[in-house]
Amino acid sequence: IFNQHRFDYKFYFEMLYYYILIINLTLLVNSYIFKYETSCNSFEFKDLENLIGSLHRYALDNGQLIVRDIGLTIGQRKLLKRYQNIEIISAKYKQKENIPMINVKHEFFPINETLFSRYNNGKYNYIDSIRKRFYLAIVIPFIQSQFNKLIDQLNFEKIYSPCRNQSNSIDLILYHNEKISSILDNKTRQIHYQNKCFKNIRIFAADLSENENSYPIGSAIMWKKLLINEQFSRTSLRYYGYTHFFLMEPDTRPIRSYWLDIIVEQIINGHDRESYISTQWWMIGSLYRGFQSLGQNYLHINGNALYHLSLSFILFLQYVSYEYPYDSKQSSGYDLDLFLYLFKHIDKGKKFWHKFQFSDFIQNCWHTGCNEMNEEFLYNNPNTYLIHELIKDLQSYHLINIPSYFTNVRLLNYSN
Repeated sequence: IFNQHRFDYKFYFEMLYYYILIINLTLLVNSYIFKYETSCNSFEFKDLENLIGSLHRYALDNGQLIVRDIGLTIGQRKLLKRYQNIEIISAKYKQKENIPMINVKHEFFPINETLFSRYNNGKYNYIDSIRKRFYLAIVIPFIQSQFNKLIDQLNFEKIYSPCRNQSNSIDLILYHNEKISSILDNKTRQIHYQNKCFKNIRIFAADLSENENSYPIGSAIMWKKLLINEQFSRTSLRYYGYTHFFLMEPDTRPIRSYWLDIIVEQIINGHDRESYISTQWWMIGSLYRGFQSLGQNYLHINGNALYHLSLSFILFLQYVSYEYPYDSKQSSGYDLDLFLYLFKHIDKGKKFWHKFQFSDFIQNCWHTGCNEMNEEFLYNNPNTYLIHELIKDLQSYHLINIPSYFTNVRLLNYSN
């Protein structure tokens, strides 16, 4: 009998031990998996991005959000697929009982290491905290008179290879001002340019009106069309799921090989290319580095720059364009307008100055040139891979072999 009781007690304590172990494991799993479900339509997307940003900001790698699609656009779904720990489900998908719901207009915030949710009050402070895999577009905007410069710019790959290895996260976009199927559009499609550094090569048509088709209004409108919210335009880069883009006008060119890798490095900042990263800045580029006196106006980033396609940046641009309409005499150029706005609204600008970062990976030497043919320039500027200036004769760079895919274009002898 005594042995029987001892066996019963042993069995009892073993079962109690496993029961406590299961409870502790359950608590441990719940503490490491932070999962919620929300629903969203296309007009609530900025609320959703703010909610996702707050989740990524405070829940680290353990936070997961299920998004019930009740009317998202194609571009919005593409963007969500690049965001970390986000799952998209259809409106008809049955809700799981053990996953709590959260209103899309809420955001997470911590109190004593515990996360709570609250209404966002129409403020979107967490959008730039979204962690995502980057998708970069190199955009070359041009008009008919710049077509030959475009060809010369593409030819520079024979001197300075853009990248070391092939990438599935970088596209090249040739972006002209005319309509689809226009003479310029058809001529552009005959280039048949290929390069291992780009996954896709696309052609965009801005379709500018007669009134819009002049400088500087035209370049500003073409730039703005790239940044329009993805639900309103097929020219929007966000519509295609891009997270960043580099604007590279035909008078911007490389002076070193692997310039595309350097652009990517500005985004990933030492991380692996497949990592989920957050981008806190909106624009990285060069102030004026030439020899012409511009006064205070040189204190702005030239438009040939790297941009973060953040919805918070797009919201900021709405404030700027309201005060400096691109098609009005108030505008001094889309890139200068950004900084004139910050200088004018000092208190408001304090919140945004850190979003604009000066860098020397590109130098803007508009009109005067950078003196880059001098070896001393390369020696003194080891971080510079691109310059923006008047393009010199390509023969100066000893470009001898013209790629075969340009031969037909040159034989067509289109007039400028």
